[in-house]
Amino acid sequence: MVRADDFASFFKDKVDGVRASTASTPFDVPYRATPMLEDWTAVTAEEIQKLISSALNKTRELDPAPMWLVKDMRGLLSPFISLLINISLTTGCFPVAFKEALVRPLLKKVGLDAGDQKSFQPVSNLPFLSKLLVKVVQARLQAFLESNQLMPKTQYTYRTL
Repeated sequence: MVRADDFASFFKDKVDGVRASTASTPFDVPYRATPMLEDWTAVTAEEIQKLISSALNKTRELDPAPMWLVKDMRGLLSPFISLLINISLTTGCFPVAFKEALVRPLLKKVGLDAGDQKSFQPVSNLPFLSKLLVKVVQARLQAFLESNQLMPKTQYTYRTL
């Protein structure tokens, strides 16, 4: 059985190894003048309600309320959540509580040796509000990049189709 400290050490060493192996990689990016993203479009209570409605019915351990209750009360909660997200966007501050996660090792695929640390990957479970803020930022950033033709044509990851 692998202990939690062993996993922590293994994953830390893995990240340190990747950083060390890429530290000398040249960073030659061709320059071109591009528009700047200076202002974030404010999120509305209606947009928050839609995002809450479309969320999975999964309560995370770091969430203060069960997801069914958040969905049931979304009409009352959405103005406050949209205010919180808009303040985060205008100040550029990602709330500290949103940065907390429960990290658990997950077997990469069925049949791998559960006694070997290399068979696992770390999976972070974040609070729902953290994921909500990320979705809002991702939607606005993607719209900006696409409207200014800054997305590579072959970039499909993190892009809604």
